[in-house]
Amino acid sequence: MKKMFFLIFAVIIASFSGCVNSQKEIAIEPSSKYFPENCWGVYSWAGWNTKEVSRESHPLIKGAPIILKWNDVEPEPGVFKFEELLDEKLKLADANDFYTFLMIWVAPNAPEWLYENGVPELEMTPTLNPLGQPRDWTFQYYLDEDYINYYHRLLKEFGAYLMQLPDSLRERVLYIQSAEGSTGDGGPYKGDPVLPGFVISNEAWGEFRIDAWEVLKAAVSDENGEMQIPLLVNFDSNSKRQYEWLLENLPVIGLKNGMFSHGYHISDTKSRLESWETFRKDVDAHGMEFFSRGEQDGEWAVYGWSTQNPEQAFYWSGIFATHCGLDMWNVPNEASAGYHYQDAINFFNKYAGHHKPSSAPAAFCALRKGLDASDTIAYPENIYGSAKKNNIGRYLNIAAAYKENGAMQGDPEKATGGGMVNRKRQDYNDVGWGILDGNYQRFISQIDAESTSKGWWHKGPEKSIYSRFARSIIMNEDKGAIYFDVNDLFYQNPVTLEIRVVYLDEGNSEWSFLYDSKKDPEKMAYTIKNENSGEWKEKTIIVKDAKFENNGERSSDISIRSVGKEDVIFHLIEVIKIEK
Repeated sequence: MKKMFFLIFAVIIASFSGCVNSQKEIAIEPSSKYFPENCWGVYSWAGWNTKEVSRESHPLIKGAPIILKWNDVEPEPGVFKFEELLDEKLKLADANDFYTFLMIWVAPNAPEWLYENGVPELEMTPTLNPLGQPRDWTFQYYLDEDYINYYHRLLKEFGAYLMQLPDSLRERVLYIQSAEGSTGDGGPYKGDPVLPGFVISNEAWGEFRIDAWEVLKAAVSDENGEMQIPLLVNFDSNSKRQYEWLLENLPVIGLKNGMFSHGYHISDTKSRLESWETFRKDVDAHGMEFFSRGEQDGEWAVYGWSTQNPEQAFYWSGIFATHCGLDMWNVPNEASAGYHYQDAINFFNKYAGHHKPSSAPAAFCALRKGLDASDTIAYPENIYGSAKKNNIGRYLNIAAAYKENGAMQGDPEKATGGGMVNRKRQDYNDVGWGILDGNYQRFISQIDAESTSKGWWHKGPEKSIYSRFARSIIMNEDKGAIYFDVNDLFYQNPVTLEIRVVYLDEGNSEWSFLYDSKKDPEKMAYTIKNENSGEWKEKTIIVKDAKFENNGERSSDISIRSVGKEDVIFHLIEVIKIEK
């Protein structure tokens, strides 16, 4: 197999921005035999403009994608320009210590010569791009026999080019995204064909995609039939048939899920994430590796949910993408440059690629409450209205019930649509349909969250990245506590830990941080009396005697306890493994 398929050495993971850390984080055992260690994280988007994106201009990213367009790759039938379009970029990737992935957009950039050689060119019903601008694209008819022959020839030539590259360049290519349809998305068209007879059924489209995967797999396999470059496909277009093919035919499987990367509060995230995690378990059961990506498009610079506070929008989008398990998050070039959005980028980079608690360098729990209008138990229909996705009144009623805690529904119509509609909201919507109703987290979970804490929205300084969501301790007889469970596999071997808590310095209550230690199941690490500055603050401690065997109250590993009558509000708890 090619050199990139090798066992990787341990790596020191970069620390989270803003966290004071005088010690090095602990070296983590390699977790992949297919990818270089520390290759996952934030990448630029879209196609790599080498004059605008470099290691100097984009110091925090891991790399940049290379997107080719078919009309550039094959301007004339049988004349391929792979060397001219790729050689220098791959050399620059090596020089910048960037990784990349490759994709050929076959539409709407189909060569004109296709239509001159019998392939039908189709006009579409009107559609808008993510910025709300009309498209005037035409598309090829994918099921045309001549088209299939031309398309498969393109994939074979693509593979032949990659297979002859020197190892130093080929190893910069993490994977190929199979882009069978429009702009790399899962469907064939944007809009519907104006002429009848050219609509493609899901079943036919699925078989077309599988045929393309088979051709591409063969094109990047050695003489023994072993794939040399992994393949990523679109999640949103797959049925059981496609999933079975992936599990039966690929040594490592990659999926794109755009709905995990276009912000947060996306409709139907619960069901989407359940399906995603079910497939991941199937991949694990087959002893295979899994990787994933998603991209943030230009809507961040246009729509109010982001433009009111872009730093906050990117921060919570990054936490959401981390919670959902993406390995690569493609962020537009202007947003991934420099250090302006470093909080979001550094957070995602820290957790990207680490899905096994035993080898993960860190764990976190970002406290929040999601108001899910589809939940008829939490929000009974006789109180809040009929549980229909298009019932705007229900969303408004739920938001009103939590108004005192900051909840709002600024663009209610956008909340009733799907993910593509949600991302166009012009204001904050705190109620959604099928959205996640709990914390965003990895390897740390809150115990009895609803009975011990309450949610807050837009709390604290307006421009703070932390103020979007939070939870406070529910006080009972002037005392209360919140409890956390650290994944048992995360802390298997005794190591020094750095534990970080982000809290709102509001009011004058006292609160204490306790943890399950070797000698005391509820060792008090410190006590803080708030000074009512109104600012978000953080407290970081070094812990050398943690036990984390759930010996604390409510079987907790960590607890935070408060005394007084005022709310004590928290954003995040994070545990980082560092060297002894």
